[in-house]
Amino acid sequence: MALELTKQGFEVENLIGARVSQVLLRAEALVPGAGREAIEPLLADATLFIDTADLQSGRIVLDGSVSCQAVYRQGGETALRALAAQTTLSHVIEIPGAEAGMFSRVWGTVEHVDAKYENGHMIFLVTCSLRVQALRLQPVEGIASVTGQPGLETAFETLTSVKLAAESSEMSLLRDTVSLPAALDARATLMDWLVAEVEDVSPDLGGVRVKGRVLVETLISCGSADRPAAVVRAPMELNQLVELPEWLTGDVTAEVDVRGVRSQIALGPDGDNPNLTVEAELRVRVLANTTDSPEVLTDIYATQGDSLEVERETLQLCDKVNRARLTESVRGTVLLPDDAPRVGSVIAAQVKPVVGEWQGSGDTGRVEGILEVSVLYTPNGGDQPASVQSELPFSVDVPVGLDEASGLTVQVLAAEASALMGDRLDMKVQLGIRCETRNRRSVGLVTGVETGEPICRRPGIVIVWPESGENAWSIGRRYAIPAAQAAEAAPGRPLVLKV
Repeated sequence: MALELTKQGFEVENLIGARVSQVLLRAEALVPGAGREAIEPLLADATLFIDTADLQSGRIVLDGSVSCQAVYRQGGETALRALAAQTTLSHVIEIPGAEAGMFSRVWGTVEHVDAKYENGHMIFLVTCSLRVQALRLQPVEGIASVTGQPGLETAFETLTSVKLAAESSEMSLLRDTVSLPAALDARATLMDWLVAEVEDVSPDLGGVRVKGRVLVETLISCGSADRPAAVVRAPMELNQLVELPEWLTGDVTAEVDVRGVRSQIALGPDGDNPNLTVEAELRVRVLANTTDSPEVLTDIYATQGDSLEVERETLQLCDKVNRARLTESVRGTVLLPDDAPRVGSVIAAQVKPVVGEWQGSGDTGRVEGILEVSVLYTPNGGDQPASVQSELPFSVDVPVGLDEASGLTVQVLAAEASALMGDRLDMKVQLGIRCETRNRRSVGLVTGVETGEPICRRPGIVIVWPESGENAWSIGRRYAIPAAQAAEAAPGRPLVLKV
């Protein structure tokens, strides 16, 4: 009698490859009115936006843009000036085994910005870190049942296969207007910083609703001699619907990419107090995971009739996704160089996190890196703004085991600097850490079974001394007897079997 097999199809997510690349980009802008006077850059920043990630055969092509901004002082002026520049990103990262049609995941961050003045131009050198992954959904057929021969011993296992099934995104434009006090004597906007934090992702009619908070900090120039600049904060709410089929909304996560920030100062409706208008252009991306839970045959043998010829396959599947979101406070002291002007009052603090490495052990991990700190201040007894740059180390423990393929983002939620003494600053930084690790394991499946030669054995009694690692199943297979007969198998203890 022929064996009858019933098969069940499902999909597994395969990590084809993960790569890290670093790229140095250059942007420049003409400094208006620059002559023989000295130009001193005080603050510099850049934002990376990846427009497209195109997976091709053996590689991924990234295209995007980098927006740079700088605050500087010209000659002996006490007023601050600002300018912006932009450049494009076009970078290829080799990923052996990648093919068009696969999923890709991309994380891009600006690690360092250096601004310097050369021949009437402000030159920006921007160091960007790019992390990419290529994922493939592999269709698999497992055996759900086997019939057609008496004396079959079967082992089934219910697998959990988590997979990235879809990605969808929507552009969001946020606007806000802040009324500025007349005493501030606001003149112009100089620089903008933005932090976006996703707080909730939930199913909604037609897709998923992504909610969070967005904080834009704008450095503005002031007409006051003792206050050349000030920071104005504009908090906004993120509430964006991202279209997604209903069957994909069960397990979703969201990420926000900053495309650009624009701000300007205009007179208010009363013609007196000025208003600060801020616009933030964001891309809200939603990643949807689905789970297959098939019960499939993992092993089989016969105890009577014909022996079995078994085909096997080993799969790598993702069976669990561990995520964590936490905030961590970092505190440190910034020492000024001996030749730097002493600190009078702090105008603004800018902090950029640079992740050096991360490591995991079991269910926990550790992230280490440095904080690049830039502080703009007015000197004690002087009226020309100055700045200081420094680095502070940080180390954060996270409740998720980390590996080289983990998704990790670290951003500064808040930064505050205060003068401890004339030659040092106290820094308080709040970090937001989001991490995701997809647990992957090897699973052996039976993919085919055929009958072979009749089982030949001599009846009798066998005394077995199980070795370490042996169990009832392996002993039953060896002697072609039901595994239940060897249920009392234990290493170092004799077992009497009737075969």
